[in-house]
Amino acid sequence: MSTKVYILVYEGSPLDYAEYRHTALHFMFPRGLTTTLHVVGTQGLFQFEEDIDQDPHEGGKLVHTIAVGELISSINAAALKKVVSATPIKNGRDDLEWNCQNWVGDALAGLVERGYLSEPQRATAIDKMLDACLEAKDE
Repeated sequence: MSTKVYILVYEGSPLDYAEYRHTALHFMFPRGLTTTLHVVGTQGLFQFEEDIDQDPHEGGKLVHTIAVGELISSINAAALKKVVSATPIKNGRDDLEWNCQNWVGDALAGLVERGYLSEPQRATAIDKMLDACLEAKDE
């Protein structure tokens, strides 16, 4: 049994606009452990966060859970956190359009580069994430 990867998409707050929808990576390990890895904050103040064994519904109003697939290679939770947390966080003056959605895409690309996911898995998941974000009700 392999580690399963999901993208969590939460309703935007205070208004549900596409750019305010929060996204995170959620991993389910073979022995039942789960971890959610994401960046939280706002432009210029984003920071990495890990939530271990937290029900995804506790992180806000969960509107979509997108299955990315199973990791191709075996990796433990600590090593996975190390790989994913190395994804750059863009807090510069020129990065005002950057958000957690970009970070999820970059983190998945890092998993592809290291051979844990395939490019088709990443591309399909990103398309579904974007569709879920575009469903924002206040647009």
